Amino acid sequence: MKARYWVLHYLAGLFLFVLLLSHIFMMHFYKLIEKLGFGKDPLEWENVLQRARNVTLSTLYILFLFFALFHGFYGLKNILVETNAFKRYERQIIFIFWVLGIFLFIFGTYTTIKAGGVE
Repeated sequence: MKARYWVLHYLAGLFLFVLLLSHIFMMHFYKLIEKLGFGKDPLEWENVLQRARNVTLSTLYILFLFFALFHGFYGLKNILVETNAFKRYERQIIFIFWVLGIFLFIFGTYTTIKAGGVE
């Protein structure tokens, strides 16, 4: 079972890498995108609202949130447990990270959906 979590951990890292690259390109090289005729200033309020209302982008934000939480908490759990300082608390750490992860995922998903104006 641990091997599956490691594979998911690596896949989550790859997914995060691709999304972060696209985010950096879209948010920080928007002048180039404007010159090519593909977009506008991403920080203008109308454009922020347009992205928030886009179902595809909202889904990507939620997937990003899921993979970021999994990647971060699983990686932190492994760091804490593999240092042997917290090895005996592995079950408690896993429980705390599950509770925090579920709470943060629900909060982030709710915020993403509300930002898009979905009732």
